Amino acid sequence: MFRFSMKRTVMTAAALLALTACGGQATAIQPTPIPPVRADERVVAEARVVLARSAGDEQQRRSGGRACIRRQHGSGATGADRAQHSTTGGNCCSAAANKARAEATLARLKVGPTEEEIIAAEAQVRRAEAQVQQVRGSVTDRDILATEARLQQARARLAELERASNRPEVIQADARLEEARATLEAEKARLSTAKTDARLRMEQAVEALTRAQSAWAVAKNEWDSVQVDGQHPTLGYGLNEAEKRKFYNAFVQAETAMRSAESSLEQARIAYDAARQAEAAGISAAEQRVIKAQAAYDRIVRSTNNDELAAARAEVADAQARLERLRGEERADAVAVAEATLAEAQANLARLKASPSAAQIAEAEANVRRATAALQVAQAQLDELTLRAPFASLVAAINIKPGEYVTPGTPLITIGDPGAWQIGTTDLTELSIVKVQPDAPVTITFDALPGVEMQGRVTRIHELGENRQGDITYRVIITPAQHDTRLRWNMTA
Repeated sequence: MFRFSMKRTVMTAAALLALTACGGQATAIQPTPIPPVRADERVVAEARVVLARSAGDEQQRRSGGRACIRRQHGSGATGADRAQHSTTGGNCCSAAANKARAEATLARLKVGPTEEEIIAAEAQVRRAEAQVQQVRGSVTDRDILATEARLQQARARLAELERASNRPEVIQADARLEEARATLEAEKARLSTAKTDARLRMEQAVEALTRAQSAWAVAKNEWDSVQVDGQHPTLGYGLNEAEKRKFYNAFVQAETAMRSAESSLEQARIAYDAARQAEAAGISAAEQRVIKAQAAYDRIVRSTNNDELAAARAEVADAQARLERLRGEERADAVAVAEATLAEAQANLARLKASPSAAQIAEAEANVRRATAALQVAQAQLDELTLRAPFASLVAAINIKPGEYVTPGTPLITIGDPGAWQIGTTDLTELSIVKVQPDAPVTITFDALPGVEMQGRVTRIHELGENRQGDITYRVIITPAQHDTRLRWNMTA
């Protein structure tokens, strides 16, 4: 159409010029003006449907870990939803538990023991005292004297029966039997003395350890007090570094002395156990020799009334055993155990009634501060490793699985807000972008929705072009004038 009109105008102008040249007097004909023809200014571009608000490739920022996902693909996400680092979450829980324990310890120190605890401790002391009295009073001197007299009578009766025969072999067997008995008594005395000495050394070691622990506690309290306020624990004046060093050296020496006392007590216990075992083994061997000598003697004196001899020997053995029970090591051990239980109960009661020192309170408060700082660090680490949705949105893609190990820089989740759509161009070249202006009207069609047209306006033009298969393309964002629920992310437009 455009070319055809142009040729006819040229021909008409030529004819008019010819007529003018031939006739000379012909009337001049004015040419009809032709309106200018404008080229088509429309710009057509391929595009994609995108969400007005989206966040993609959210990443674990610092370190790897196992993911804990709170939303599934296609579900909604809020600002509180997150993917967490499971190991750091466990550390945070542990730090919270440590803080709670430290606060509980401080609270117990400040409040002190309850009335029920004091009453229970006093009752324990009374029970221990009663046990000591019971053990000590179970045997009296009169009981021991009566048992000794019974043993002497039984031995005299046995000796009288054994003298019924004066044969040389009987005399020799009797001598061997007496020698075995004497050896047994000597072994008992020797081994008992060794065990008693070992027990005394152990008790001395216990006393030494108690003194060392007391000295260590005093030195520690003084050093703790110096560390807290830098003043003399009792006189209250400020200390210089040399004076503080003296308190520290005293604390170190006391601790060394206490460790040495603990080692000495352990060695004394080992020696006492060895002495007890040696006593049992030695007495058992000596008793076996007595039994053999007794059997040999019995074989020789069978002519004597065996029933009377057996009864007399049984009576001697019974009296001997009873006397050993009354004044033997078993009773001494029972008394020692009862006394130790009493001392422990008294120490527990004294500890409950004693007020906590300023150093103990300061140490407990420091533990609370340390636990609080550790919890804050753990919480900060957990927050640093927590991905939070920046706005209420839809989870479009989850690139990890629950429990999967995530390395740093791994894309995790893609989210978007389906309540508002935009159209983004994909092939707008540099030749076309110069014709596009912000806020320009746009008509939008969709391959998936034939016959549907939407109106919109240019919202944003990206300044930086991208090289796409050799062409420089620019991305333009168009905002539709209306919303259509049939639109889906990445539809062609």
